[in-house]
Amino acid sequence: MSQVQARAVEMMSQHGFLGVPVETFEDAGRRQFVALLGQGLCPESRVLDIGCGCLRTAYWLVRFLDPNCYHGIEPARARVEYGLEYLFTPQLLAQKQPRFDFNPRFDSSMFRTRFDYFLAGSIWTHASKWQIEATLDSFVRDSTPTGVFLPSYLPASNPDEDYRGDHWVGTSHESDTPGVIRHSLSWIEEQCRKRGLRVEEVPGEAFDSQYWLRVTRA
Repeated sequence: MSQVQARAVEMMSQHGFLGVPVETFEDAGRRQFVALLGQGLCPESRVLDIGCGCLRTAYWLVRFLDPNCYHGIEPARARVEYGLEYLFTPQLLAQKQPRFDFNPRFDSSMFRTRFDYFLAGSIWTHASKWQIEATLDSFVRDSTPTGVFLPSYLPASNPDEDYRGDHWVGTSHESDTPGVIRHSLSWIEEQCRKRGLRVEEVPGEAFDSQYWLRVTRA
């Protein structure tokens, strides 16, 4: 067992389920990091990790990125605090200076930064449609002209699978009930077109049976 996986097992044995499967903690975090590398991620890139949770992807990103380049949004503040405690040393945090915000609106404006990459790993698999729109609005406002947004999702294969509720589904700062949802790719494409964005599916599985979408300016 790797060091990061062992730390994740210890963290969840002490604090319970933290929104991600412990069995794939290392693999899923590494896959998200590798996906960003495949899109051109560099140490000087500025990254926004939406729904960063207990920091399974931040474990890799914070170590790779230059100081002050990693930014995470997570409403469940305790999850971030656990991740910082189990996955990082005070010395590393002092050196890399990752930044966090805990708003539940996916609002990136408080960082006052233009981001090269937005990441939403296993967020659209829980988010309602208005919440997905909020992440797209943040991307339009706070990304660089060549910015890339990588959200993972589960495609709806028929209209009945296309989630139409207006609430987050799954564990969060407000819920202890697990769950996942699916969204229609055609609906996502429509929302992107409205905002002058282009979306395409990335071939292959992303992680945890999900798939990547790549969103850029049209």
